[in-house]
Amino acid sequence: MRSARPALTEVLDDAVEIVPLVALPWLGLLWLTAIPLRFLQAHIIVRFAELGPEASRYGHHLAELATWATLLLVVSLWGRAVFVRAVHLRLRTHEAPGAAALRVTAPSLACYVYAALAIEASCYATLFTLVSLPVAVMLAGLAAATTPLITRPSLIAPWRELLATMRGGLVLMGLLLVFAAAWLLASANLYFAFRLGLWIAGAVPGLDLSRWDALLSFGNFRFVLVLLTGGGLAVEPFWLAALTLYVHKLRARASGDDLRLWFDRLRSEAP
Repeated sequence: MRSARPALTEVLDDAVEIVPLVALPWLGLLWLTAIPLRFLQAHIIVRFAELGPEASRYGHHLAELATWATLLLVVSLWGRAVFVRAVHLRLRTHEAPGAAALRVTAPSLACYVYAALAIEASCYATLFTLVSLPVAVMLAGLAAATTPLITRPSLIAPWRELLATMRGGLVLMGLLLVFAAAWLLASANLYFAFRLGLWIAGAVPGLDLSRWDALLSFGNFRFVLVLLTGGGLAVEPFWLAALTLYVHKLRARASGDDLRLWFDRLRSEAP
């Protein structure tokens, strides 16, 4: 008897395999739509840290930043929806998705934007707790992964699909822990890449790198945010692919579609 829930290692292995298959051009689109938002969010964090208790006196400036962040969030959500659709089509057809990945339907995108904004607002409202951020990251990823399953506008459908994915709570927890570690490792690799570049530049005679040495250090809060942002961007495609695979496998095993697809593939490959 097979488990109705996919194994953690199975999801991770398949995610590593499928991301290169949809990388061109959908990985680039995902990054192009995500980079402006991620760095603006980092800038907002820096501004709040700089203003401190005086932040309330700069309401107009912060509201303008928040407006831009909201607009860029919607653009980023569209990029995520396209990338997830590309992965979904690849899983269903075993072929390159092509331009069909761009055809995210208006109802599914609207439901995804609605759910994502609700999740983000709830996260900000409960940010003082220790668990709101990882829970929000998980729910936002699952909301993206279930986007192709929604065909009609509905206030209930996004939450119904999210609830259906909670059957594999341990697998989801494992994915969250694995990708949290991967995020930190990717950020650390970026740090060593910057330091390696600085060390190589030090071989140039007469070049004073003391200012850069201070900038590219953990003492610079902006640099730390750049590292964390870059690490998140590196991990995000694999995170979305893993969650999309998890949702696909969960539904396929519950309905028996995985056996049918496996049999159809065997017949197509037979001489």
